[in-house]
Amino acid sequence: MKLIMLVEDLSRWTGTRVALIGDAAHGLSPHIAAGGTLGVEDAGVLRVSLADEADPEKDLIRYETARTARFQRVREHSAAVEQAGNATEFARSYAEFGHWMLTTAPAA
Repeated sequence: MKLIMLVEDLSRWTGTRVALIGDAAHGLSPHIAAGGTLGVEDAGVLRVSLADEADPEKDLIRYETARTARFQRVREHSAAVEQAGNATEFARSYAEFGHWMLTTAPAA
């Protein structure tokens, strides 16, 4: 029996005047515990993307594009944690994820 389910990817996180961040954009299962961290990162990247205020719609697309590769990697780590066959594999996968998050965080 599967107790935790991965949430399907959204096709878009932005619209013409709206951007989703954190769990709203990246609905991860709770076993990875990354929604808050991703939300903080998202807010920083969104702030930088909107800084020039020239074309908000393009700025939102730039935010989404900037975050897509990182979030894909988070999904890969999340899948590794979820699919761990035992406690040792779970701990190893989760530690690898935590190390990766800490060492690859976007610059402020």
